[in-house]
Amino acid sequence: MISSIILAGGESKRFGEDKAFFKFDGASFLERVLRVAAEVSDDIAVCVREESKVKDYDREIKRITGNGLSRNDKDLVVRIIPDDKNCGIKGPMRGIYSSVGCLSGESILVMECDAPFFNADAAKELIKTIKSENVKAVVPLQPDSTVEPLLACYKRKDTLCLLDMLNNYALNLGDDFLFNDSVNILRFLSSVYYYNILDMVKSNKKLKPDIFINMNSKKELETYMSNKRIPCRGIAKSVKIKKTNRFFDLTSPKGTPYGILAKALYYWWVYAKTKNDIYAIKSFEYFKKDGSMYFNNGLDFMGGKILKLLPGRFNILMQTKKEVFL
Repeated sequence: MISSIILAGGESKRFGEDKAFFKFDGASFLERVLRVAAEVSDDIAVCVREESKVKDYDREIKRITGNGLSRNDKDLVVRIIPDDKNCGIKGPMRGIYSSVGCLSGESILVMECDAPFFNADAAKELIKTIKSENVKAVVPLQPDSTVEPLLACYKRKDTLCLLDMLNNYALNLGDDFLFNDSVNILRFLSSVYYYNILDMVKSNKKLKPDIFINMNSKKELETYMSNKRIPCRGIAKSVKIKKTNRFFDLTSPKGTPYGILAKALYYWWVYAKTKNDIYAIKSFEYFKKDGSMYFNNGLDFMGGKILKLLPGRFNILMQTKKEVFL
């Protein structure tokens, strides 16, 4: 069984209005993504930023479902979930964390509502691949090595356990928590298939390279619609990344962490508690090792994310050049 999470909690500052309700080609962004979710699952969570948004979304969802969706509607369950304000994680990861516990599918399809060209064929390709590749997540990979973690498929139980662990660190570390970017779900899971969109298009002739682009502003949408071209430059290839980690459990602090990323996270936690720079250095040495694996596999975007974790005063600990990882 597949469950779906629709992320509708963004502030839409650049868009000028709530993107979810913006109508494009006769349908709101929310309607377009909800129809995709209903095509592949009947267990759906729409995550919104706050409780005050629930009524507006409930009204729009009733309008959409009242017009009928492409699946048999009688078993369709759509929950509207406000962000958990007691969650330590921020951004889209908070939305996923707030929603994933109420779902029941073996896998979850995560979708942001500002990707108007994402369709059921793309969703089915991701779902099919998470099974065939036997991984914890499948994420679209652009040829330039950019990834799309908010248009991806995840194993639900593994993702829930991971987010529980990260949330415990977030609550414990406060402002010293560095891992709010949604790509960290991919970094901390034990196996991820980075699926190049050009390979995806070859595998499924119904798909086009623009299926995974998102629109942050009306101007971006207008620009795209005027020429309907997206750059597909780069040489990043589909690749499966596997890691072995046993993370230090803050709720039951015993044992020792195992694995590169587990040690990186552990030593950063020790640094945050002691403010002893020795532990910060230890932590980022492990982060460098983790980053080198991505660079060695052509995933420069993911490797570069390691560098962006650094608080300003620790930039001196690591060079900002790719070569430091190799």
